[in-house]
Amino acid sequence: MLILAGVTIAAISGNNGILQNAARAKEETEQAQEDEENILNSYEDQINEYVGIDWDTVLTNAQKHPNQKTSTAIGVGTDGKPVNMDLWEYTLIEDETYALNSEETISAVEEENWSAARTGYLGAFIEDGKIEGTVPQFIKNATDDSFVPVTDMTYSFYNCTGLSEMPQIPETIENMCNTFSGCINLKESKKIPNSVKNLRSTFMNCTNLTTVFNVPNEVVDMSSTFYACSKLASVPNLPNSVEKFDWAFHNCSNLKTISNIPNNITTLQGTFSGCVNLVTVPEILSTRVTDMRETFSGCTNLNTIYNIPLSIEDMTLTFYNCSSLKAIPEIPSSVTNMRETFSGCSSVTGKITINANLSGAIVWEDKNDYYAILWNAATNPGCEIKLTGTCPVLQDIVTTTNRENITLE
Repeated sequence: MLILAGVTIAAISGNNGILQNAARAKEETEQAQEDEENILNSYEDQINEYVGIDWDTVLTNAQKHPNQKTSTAIGVGTDGKPVNMDLWEYTLIEDETYALNSEETISAVEEENWSAARTGYLGAFIEDGKIEGTVPQFIKNATDDSFVPVTDMTYSFYNCTGLSEMPQIPETIENMCNTFSGCINLKESKKIPNSVKNLRSTFMNCTNLTTVFNVPNEVVDMSSTFYACSKLASVPNLPNSVEKFDWAFHNCSNLKTISNIPNNITTLQGTFSGCVNLVTVPEILSTRVTDMRETFSGCTNLNTIYNIPLSIEDMTLTFYNCSSLKAIPEIPSSVTNMRETFSGCSSVTGKITINANLSGAIVWEDKNDYYAILWNAATNPGCEIKLTGTCPVLQDIVTTTNRENITLE
């Protein structure tokens, strides 16, 4: 009996016993089910990529994510699958669509209280710096009759330093104000949907961003979009829908070229300031630009400017410290302020035609509107400047500069 009992116990609990075999069979079954599910998901993703997602069917059958514990909402991501809404802040905004952030952040941004804004994504970052799951494209909360599109990603990933791979952006998004601002490990952008109208500060301070996939065809606001993206070398063609462009590429120190400047721009304040590797820019053809304050300030390698728009009024610090700039286009009569416009342009030489209407009126810290236009300009050996034109204060400019190599023609 003892021998039989021992044999039985060994048969049940040994390395090749019934219990061990059952455990292995269970693990193998579970693994096979997981592998099969992954394969099916892969097939589904490929089908969706080529055929498109049947959103009516997806939203009709949508359920909460199985890991969701606290949120009352059902979220559907860009892949048509459930999103764990515990990982997201979300707020129903004025146009009855959803924003992916808290009500406090949305209110703070509307009041331009930028320091009070917070991140909308609450999850972790998994392998290769990806988010958990996907970004919600539709949300249905307990009070909603049906699914509501997500249109606003204001500050959704603000200062998410763990993010290194940009997630797919929902095709419903219109506002990406500061969406990835401060994401210092983000290296490249994916496609931004053409539904996006607002790219204000979207990639601000993304200091490792090197590649931009596209700029949406209907975007209007590009203020500070790539502010301080110091590794960005080039950008795609910019649509003429853009109206706001101030500080768009400020301190993009690796930017070497710009394909075009949109025709609807009215101000270029600080747009390319600090772009120390920018060599040339396309012709500025728009007759709408009136403000070029600090546009190319600190562009130390800029050597060519084709023309100055006939509509320009303010050229304060426009070419400040552009030490490689050699020739200066004609300054039109529309200009009324040229404070320090060519200050520090040490290589500039030749004739400068200034038809501006400068009056000498006090406009800034007790300085005249022609104050220090040519301070430290033409200081390299052999550089001489002869001023000509119809501006009423040309003699005052020469006298204020007080240099032998800067004279009236």
